[in-house]
Amino acid sequence: MNDSDVWIIELDVPPERGLMLQAWLLGEDGLGVIRCLDDDKRKQQFWTTLSQKDDAHEWLKSLPEYFLILREWRW
Repeated sequence: MNDSDVWIIELDVPPERGLMLQAWLLGEDGLGVIRCLDDDKRKQQFWTTLSQKDDAHEWLKSLPEYFLILREWRW
């Protein structure tokens, strides 16, 4: 396992909040990217590195809104 391995956190994000989540992430240069996973635009994947996994979780906790974590895994 390498620190540069990808860590994916799958989130349940209301469709009307998806762009806001992406905008908040823009302020965290290099922490990760958000990908939309389904046609309903509810499942969003937050891709980061294994070495930044804890930082990503702390960032998610710091947001003014809560987004349910559906699952997460190393890829």
